[in-house]
Amino acid sequence: MNFFKTIKNSIYSPSFYQQIPTRSFKSSLGYFLLLVLILTAIKSLTLIGPLISELPNQLQTVIKETVNCYPKDLEIKITNGQISTNVKEPYFIDSCGTEPETNQPLLVIDTQTPFSKTQLDQYKVTAWLTKDSIIYKKSDLETRSYSLTEIKDFKLNKTFIDSLSNMIAPWLKFVGPAFMFVAFIGIYLSYDFKLIYLLILAIVIWLIATIFKRDISYGQSYKLGLYAITLGLIVELLASLTSNLTRFSGFPFMFSLITLGVVFINYFKPHPKS
Repeated sequence: MNFFKTIKNSIYSPSFYQQIPTRSFKSSLGYFLLLVLILTAIKSLTLIGPLISELPNQLQTVIKETVNCYPKDLEIKITNGQISTNVKEPYFIDSCGTEPETNQPLLVIDTQTPFSKTQLDQYKVTAWLTKDSIIYKKSDLETRSYSLTEIKDFKLNKTFIDSLSNMIAPWLKFVGPAFMFVAFIGIYLSYDFKLIYLLILAIVIWLIATIFKRDISYGQSYKLGLYAITLGLIVELLASLTSNLTRFSGFPFMFSLITLGVVFINYFKPHPKS
């Protein structure tokens, strides 16, 4: 309960702010870290649906489409870095698009013809599997090549694709929780970067203190920022969570202005003594 009271006081409590310069840096930092942990948990809750249920289903769909897309009779062998096939070349593999207009050749297998940009353009494909490399278009003007000469023995066919799909399928249920964990850590670290931003904001607070003839050090200004940042973080979170409904995601320097406003109202603005 004391922590939530501190949140309230961090938003508005002039008497609380007068005590902040004398508080220990450890307790001030502990408050900030616990605050951003709670905000991280709230923000992460919005990702449960997309990551836990939707992502595995989408991956399952992609894998199924890929398996169905691979030609049943095609077998590609790599022996000592040299590619061979069991089909008549050039052999075109279409993309797996469900719309007819997107169902265009994606890759051509031609291990006999030496690569040239002109020939690639004539094939009208994204990638070309040559006798020892796979070459793809990065843009209309640039291509990239990956050599396969280091591969000594490999066979790709429908049986291999099916077995790989069956091996991956049981693990898809763990993809969502794994991404959820990574997202949680990422969100928490992004909040922690505010500590670096506060290094600059504390300078502004210290300059304001000089103008108002308040004798506080830079370190004390930083501690003021650790608490004053509360309202800005909450407003940012609420704006991001409701932006689809309100069409409001903030304004330039919103976070800084809110934080400085909280410091000014609670610490620098004169208040009548009770």
